[in-house]
Amino acid sequence: ANRLFKEDFGEDIGCHCYEIYKHRDEPCLVCPVAETFKDGRSRQSEEVVTSNSGEHMNVLVQTAPMRGLDGEITAVIEMSTNITLIRQLQDQLASLGLLVGSISHSIKGVLAALDGGMYIVNSGFQKNNPKRIAEGWDIVQRNVRQIRSMALDILYYAKDRELEFASFDARLLAREACSKIEHKAEELGIEIEGPSGGEAVIVEADEGAMRAALINLLENAIDACRIDKRKETHKVSFSVADEGEKVAFIVEDNGVGMDRETREKVGSLFFSSKGQEGTGLGLFISNKIVQQHGGTLDVDSAPNVGTTFSVRIPKRCATPPSERKPMPAEG
Repeated sequence: ANRLFKEDFGEDIGCHCYEIYKHRDEPCLVCPVAETFKDGRSRQSEEVVTSNSGEHMNVLVQTAPMRGLDGEITAVIEMSTNITLIRQLQDQLASLGLLVGSISHSIKGVLAALDGGMYIVNSGFQKNNPKRIAEGWDIVQRNVRQIRSMALDILYYAKDRELEFASFDARLLAREACSKIEHKAEELGIEIEGPSGGEAVIVEADEGAMRAALINLLENAIDACRIDKRKETHKVSFSVADEGEKVAFIVEDNGVGMDRETREKVGSLFFSSKGQEGTGLGLFISNKIVQQHGGTLDVDSAPNVGTTFSVRIPKRCATPPSERKPMPAEG
């Protein structure tokens, strides 16, 4: 136990615990050691501390008084148990429960829509009405795509893998991502303006992960246009900008837009800007992938005007492979 403590916090004998644990100069507002000195009672509390390597840990702190022959307290023993893995497991189980509930609710809605689409298709065949058949088939196709998207998002969230960094052209990646959603946009009558030509912008990143993040943002923009009934025409623009040490991917749409409350929740687990139509995993995963690359995902939006997502990542990876955290893995 002492060996592990030394590995995480060093051997600074004579220093206060708040200096070693929390790297600060002032005592904690409520100090369990000081409280035990006062009344002789043992204390137990949970703290979040920081190791020498900068890692945050959850520890269970317990104190016990040591008394001399005269019964007076001469010292207090402070024992710390690292419970980080337990807390991580609890968080995962809590997230899993939210995931099951959110996905179940979404699947229920998709199945209801599929039933409606199949009913329209069947009635179109019975009445020999090609227009009704096409209408129902569009509904079926749209909901099948949504099931596929949900399944891929679940796979990304459920697994962990290391980022695989390689050099590639950011403009080419953006054009590839745009090509994946052009058919869906065309079916919905939404104009797509992809990245224009220009010099290659070489970036070092995980190409597969970034492609998934960008496709999620593009699909979100298309859905924002699809559910907007106020405008006659809709457009999604996708551009790439060379910003020196960083590269920016900009996705703009003139869809329904978001109010301030919705904007502030973008990227939160299981929160969807599409209400009951989405699971909230897509934007969460995109945001997490961008953060894994040391980048940022910013959103600018206004109701009934549209939304702009701006992704910025460094052109060069500054994080050594041994220090990179696992990211959601592709199925």
